[in-house]
Amino acid sequence: MNPIITGLLLAGFVSVFVITMSGRVGVLLAMKKENRLDHIPYRVAQLVRFGLGQKRMVDPEEFTPGLFHIFIYAAFMVLAVRTIMMFVMGFSSTALDVLTDLSHPAWDAAPPLLLLYKVYLLAKDTVAALALAGVAYFVWTRWKVKPDRMSQSWEAYLILGFIAGLMITEFMFGGSHMVAAHAAAQQVPMGATQVPAAPSAMVWWEPVTSLMGLAMMPLGATTAHVLGVAGFFIHLTLILAFLNFLPLGKHFHIITGLPNVFFQRTHSTGKLPTPNLEKEEFGAATVKDLTWKNGLDLYSCTECGRCQTHCPTYITGKPLTHKGVNQDLKHWIWDNERWVEEGYGPNHVKEPLPEIVGSALKAETVWACTSCGWCEQACPVFIENVPRLIDMRRYQVQVKAEFPPEIQRVFEGMERQGNPWGIGQDRRDEWAEDLALPTWGDGGEYEYLFFVGCAGSYDDKQKKVSRALVKIMREAGVSFATLSKQEMCNGDSARRMGNEYLYQTLAKTNVESWNAMGVKAVITQCPHCFNTIKNEYPEFGGEYRVINHTQLINELLKDKRIRLSSVMNAGTKLTYHDPCYLGRHNGVYDAPREVLKSIPGLEVVEMQRSQREGFCCGAGGGRMWMEEHIGTRINHNRMNEVALTLKHAEDPNTPFPDAADKKKPGMVGDYKEQGGKGIVAVACPFCSTMLNDAKNDTGREQIQVKDITELVADSMETSNKGGTVSPSPVVSAKPE
Repeated sequence: MNPIITGLLLAGFVSVFVITMSGRVGVLLAMKKENRLDHIPYRVAQLVRFGLGQKRMVDPEEFTPGLFHIFIYAAFMVLAVRTIMMFVMGFSSTALDVLTDLSHPAWDAAPPLLLLYKVYLLAKDTVAALALAGVAYFVWTRWKVKPDRMSQSWEAYLILGFIAGLMITEFMFGGSHMVAAHAAAQQVPMGATQVPAAPSAMVWWEPVTSLMGLAMMPLGATTAHVLGVAGFFIHLTLILAFLNFLPLGKHFHIITGLPNVFFQRTHSTGKLPTPNLEKEEFGAATVKDLTWKNGLDLYSCTECGRCQTHCPTYITGKPLTHKGVNQDLKHWIWDNERWVEEGYGPNHVKEPLPEIVGSALKAETVWACTSCGWCEQACPVFIENVPRLIDMRRYQVQVKAEFPPEIQRVFEGMERQGNPWGIGQDRRDEWAEDLALPTWGDGGEYEYLFFVGCAGSYDDKQKKVSRALVKIMREAGVSFATLSKQEMCNGDSARRMGNEYLYQTLAKTNVESWNAMGVKAVITQCPHCFNTIKNEYPEFGGEYRVINHTQLINELLKDKRIRLSSVMNAGTKLTYHDPCYLGRHNGVYDAPREVLKSIPGLEVVEMQRSQREGFCCGAGGGRMWMEEHIGTRINHNRMNEVALTLKHAEDPNTPFPDAADKKKPGMVGDYKEQGGKGIVAVACPFCSTMLNDAKNDTGREQIQVKDITELVADSMETSNKGGTVSPSPVVSAKPE
């Protein structure tokens, strides 16, 4: 081709790209440091599985668009090699001849290499054709279907045009060489007695390119050559222009996505980063208080909107979508790169960076999150949204003292009485006054500490669950004791509402006390207690085997240490609500369902939004203690779905929104009709409170809200009726 034109194209476009990227990289270097180079084998495995393998792209709820995205992704990966070849062809006529003419003598010396090259060309043609199908699918989806999660923008159509142009120009370039080869074969050599046979117009290693060559043949060799040269340089220009466009928009993820997958956290999503309060790490005030990984997260957001489909705040009209937060922060940073890097503000003088809340984000946005984890479960590039928002809350609480006023009493209650209600510590064991429960440290030896939790100790509804769990454990002969009046809150709500100092005070006090007592295993009935003690206490030296009550009961049933008999009306309909901190954050989905299916007389039906797609009750992230002033109530949306699910199970003719309809997610939560009789089973005191409130608010008294423990206790055959606690073998919770 032409080395001068090729060289100018490379020099010009690459120079601009380097200048743009220097600003993007400079911002990351200016942000807070964070070690993400641990657990290398795990990170490599995740990169292969979710980065190169694109596993999350084909999650069930988004399988079709995910599959077409993989077609485009595969085309980019395969054509990257071809693009390098084309640049080499631009500088070397020899490379051009050898790589476009497979009958060239250079191939005679290496038949295996020729076969390998043909296989590559077949793969290239195949994925390029599939990429065009993907472009057509996404154009149709954006133009006609218009899914709710996709933002309509000119950028999307431009990028789709870039992709289509790259594939078509590649076919044009290859097709022109097939036309030239065909024309050469038709020429009769001087003195020849017969015309040599023309090569086949179709070759197996480039089927789509062959079709392009057939289409170009009527134009003649000269015109086809001109089109081929044009296709060649347009292809190079498009790829270089595309490269420069990437750092300017959402398609930056093509560069940053794979690194972001590699640098993902290596622990449960329920575990928040722990700041060093002694070093005055009091949260994120400005963007420089965010870590470089937070910045890489912002760069990697694809704006696919998957984070919205089951997001409780988005579905119910709150001022928070994680896609929106990512875009607001990213564009603020891009608009103020020099300010972040060097401290020079818009007026070109040194000045402090503004606080995130008030400049890039609104306070109500930061406080809206329920930390349910759906956004992180759905994100194909593993963006960590929740820890970033919690870090902003930490600054608002610990430095600014600006937070929703209703949580002031919650902080005071936890500080003074060791529980968020502020009820006297001396009343913590009133729920069990007549049960004669053993207390840890009374001289006996016990296998488990039963951590009752604040709700289990003080909330009237949850006290019944505590008593039911005691009944089950005694019947099974589980060796346990409580802390009685000495029990204190684990601190979950304080941490997720931004009061890290209070959380760490409670956590360190509990761990120091429990370790001194020799506690090795803990049973909880609250997923928030379960998550905090299991995932976050180890950082303070609290290494315990933590078992949720649904896991415990499931093991007791499997070991036949308790037996259930029917106490329900035959055919009673029941649906189960997954607690976010048991399900999504800790992967416990099967145990609760296996327990429910063991209860005779129940017909268990699933809600549309269940298991990994479960919908939050609205109480997580400290929202249990805050009022909802904007949009509809999250717990109402969930109770509407409960009612619709039970009604549909009772009468299949009841209209049920199509789960595949992406135009308006959450429609199952819009059900306003009465009807739907049965039970919604819960496994969390927060969920119980929220769904009971929603049941009363929506007038659905025919629906019962029951903890799994209550259902089991009511159905259990009893032989040891509240007698003494006997030692027993360790009951281990199997990971799911």
